[in-house]
Amino acid sequence: MSVGLLHLVCLSLLASAGAIVNHQRTAKVSVSTSPSGTNGSDTVSSAVVSAGRKYLIASFPDLRQVAFTILPDNVWYPLVTGDVLTPMALAVDSQNMRLFVADPGNNLVWKYRIYVRDDGLLATSGRPLAAVEKFKAHWLATNGVGDLYFTGHRQPEDNQTFNGSDSLWIMPSGSIALGQTFNPIDLYTRENSGAPDPKVNQISGVAIDTFGVYWGNQAGGKLNGALCKGAPYNGVVSQDAGNLETVNSAMDEVRGVTLTGNEVFWLSPEGVYGQSKYSDNQVQDASTGLLVAGSAANETWNPMSLVWDGNSLLYMINMDSNTEDTGVIYTVPAYGSPGQVFSKFADAPDSYGLAILNTRSSAGNSKSKKSTSSAALPGGLALTASISLAFSALSVHNY
Repeated sequence: MSVGLLHLVCLSLLASAGAIVNHQRTAKVSVSTSPSGTNGSDTVSSAVVSAGRKYLIASFPDLRQVAFTILPDNVWYPLVTGDVLTPMALAVDSQNMRLFVADPGNNLVWKYRIYVRDDGLLATSGRPLAAVEKFKAHWLATNGVGDLYFTGHRQPEDNQTFNGSDSLWIMPSGSIALGQTFNPIDLYTRENSGAPDPKVNQISGVAIDTFGVYWGNQAGGKLNGALCKGAPYNGVVSQDAGNLETVNSAMDEVRGVTLTGNEVFWLSPEGVYGQSKYSDNQVQDASTGLLVAGSAANETWNPMSLVWDGNSLLYMINMDSNTEDTGVIYTVPAYGSPGQVFSKFADAPDSYGLAILNTRSSAGNSKSKKSTSSAALPGGLALTASISLAFSALSVHNY
């Protein structure tokens, strides 16, 4: 897959002290930090705020930024800027109001305290801290108690080349709370997931619920399992690969994975798939469970991350597009029946990771802050006005 170069050629910051403007071709994505939401299309409607809030959070690695929208609006607001080198996979611990951001360029996973401001916008609180260090993490998921599951590998000492394969790790919530960042638990690996065809081959997307942890393989899925399932961590790492299941082996490659109450959904080059979490039969037919073919996107189909909104929709990133600005977020109904269609939610040039945060208007996670900013530039310069993101060349990321 070719990799292009994305340049941030224009950042317009309007502040009381003045304005700095560089004029270049402006992308279709705009990011606003207007606290009152009174700037035309940037308005946060009172209905959205009063009904309880649902946030779609996305990472933009080439911009070194994480941004969010307040659903169902598709206006992007900055949440994390400048702290991360390569923000990619995301996960939200809604119980503890933490956002996790995989930063493989820095060999760590960040954790951010997040809260809902009085005006309904999402913001970070305090300094970002490391949740995992000395690891290249590629996919993230959290469970109901705040344990962090991730795929990746320990970074070799002295910058030596890593020649192994990624594993599935867990950083328990207790370790995260205590700041113990160096010793996650190696849960499922190529060595303990079966022989001669291990179910952890080239592990990709991961999702977790009370009864199982699901992962995909981005290569060798027909042999090793395209979508696999194991038991969550219960204090002991099992060496019995007989307890692992191959859910689907009908395709070679799976990327993003997400769960609803009764179903598991995943993305592949063939399209969007889904099936019951409780099926006992391994699926080997690529037409079974196909909700919508990738060709139906009317664009080059290069899917990446996938999340469920907690209600009726799946949100997914298609990293390629036939439009001038590459990268689109689509929605598909979260029902495991064929014949679904893509709906375009927003342009999202060079986005990568997605996460959903569901809150209630009376949840008490909104707190007053003297600062009115949703993010800050390096050096402490708060963003108090609209930001325009502009691009000169747009890239396709390898995953």
